[in-house]
Amino acid sequence: MEKRSKELYEKVIALDPEGTKGSHTYEFLKASVPYTQAAEFELGQAASFGRKPDPAPLQAFIKKYPAGPLLKQAYSYLSYYFGSQAPKDEAAKFFEEYTSKFPDDQNALGAYVQRIIRDGEPLEKGIAMSEKLQELAGYPQHANIQQNLAQLYVRKGDPAKAEEEYGKDFIDDYLSSTIGALTSYANFWVQQGKNLDSAEAMADLVSGTAKLRDVPSYYLSQVSGVFVRLDKIDKALAVYGPEFVKKSWGDQGALASYAAYWNRQGKNLDSALEAAQRSVELTSDYYNNNVLGQVLFKLKRYDEALKAAEKAVELVKPMAVKYEGFPTQQYEALVKQIKEAMAKDKAGEVKK
Repeated sequence: MEKRSKELYEKVIALDPEGTKGSHTYEFLKASVPYTQAAEFELGQAASFGRKPDPAPLQAFIKKYPAGPLLKQAYSYLSYYFGSQAPKDEAAKFFEEYTSKFPDDQNALGAYVQRIIRDGEPLEKGIAMSEKLQELAGYPQHANIQQNLAQLYVRKGDPAKAEEEYGKDFIDDYLSSTIGALTSYANFWVQQGKNLDSAEAMADLVSGTAKLRDVPSYYLSQVSGVFVRLDKIDKALAVYGPEFVKKSWGDQGALASYAAYWNRQGKNLDSALEAAQRSVELTSDYYNNNVLGQVLFKLKRYDEALKAAEKAVELVKPMAVKYEGFPTQQYEALVKQIKEAMAKDKAGEVKK
């Protein structure tokens, strides 16, 4: 097949040496070139990746078409040969040329950095290019860039700097970004009602990670919400259920958020009540009392609910005085709802 392809490409060039008979479009590059130029490019690519790699055809292509739309791709293909097989001096010459042509291209800079790691020099240049790659990549940090930078510092004899660039802080940030991305993905598709198997699989990954390391409670509640919408309550409770309450027993904010979440879901209310009561024990503020009142209201424990809701209103009033426009309506509304439910229950008992 390789031989036959070579014959056909050479035939195209022979039939139209000036490249005037038509054009071929490379969709992935969004570029159209004459058939002849495309044939020369394909021959060069095949030669550079052949059993006995030969960079000469692609180098000739670059020289012939120095401003062509396939120029960057030609350099990219050549970087494989010069990055792994060419002698050191030839590789350095090629990569200097490549990165001078495309100084902000991450593929060019990255390929040169990897060759420098292999050769062990020039390390300072490799470090400078890696730092430029960090700027180009932005946040979150790119794992390959950080690993290459760490390898350069190891080669330089500076393991402490390698640890700084590619150690625990890096992996903590990287995992946090990954967890956020997986959670957002799962939430998006559950809301669309499509791609649900994949959404569940991504939520499972976050849930599994939470068993190995601390994951912010915000993501746990989000993933639990995914499982609830998928009607996988056991999974929801496994990631954000009673065990979370035990681990967070001293964190009033986490407990109150947990109680409010399950109150909205209308599920796991006994555990939500335990968390809400503990949050008030730790910090008896207007928010925690309001959450406790909401959970008790949903459990139809109206006397206790009214007591907590009225406490929340009492505690929120100073905030309204201190901060003009501070919203208090929701706290007052809960008191009203509870009293209405109590009156309705009382009326029902009278009729009986």
